[in-house]
Amino acid sequence: MISTIASEEAYEDGHTLFYEGDVGDKLFIVVSGNVQILKNQGGVETAIVTLKENNFLGELALFDAETRTATARCIGPCTFLVIERNDMEQLAHEYPAIAFGFIKVLISRMRGMVLDKKN
Repeated sequence: MISTIASEEAYEDGHTLFYEGDVGDKLFIVVSGNVQILKNQGGVETAIVTLKENNFLGELALFDAETRTATARCIGPCTFLVIERNDMEQLAHEYPAIAFGFIKVLISRMRGMVLDKKN
């Protein structure tokens, strides 16, 4: 179902998918390659995680139109399936299980952040 609304996009090493503070409107599913997620800390970009094949990023943009919380940059050549927020909203209305799947991942990521801060 997701493949019916996704487009494939390919980028070279060093390409920035989005910057922290940009308005989000797309979800990226990593088909191949690695994507580094960076946070601006005191004017310096700091890598916080590297996402690999079958991971996704930009999922918060599917639930709101707020600004991006981090920067995403390709490490080497990357290929993605890209889903626009409006298309995902329509699919989630037709198939609520898809939305719940993303919510589960969001909760898991939030739990991981909370547990990291406790250690």
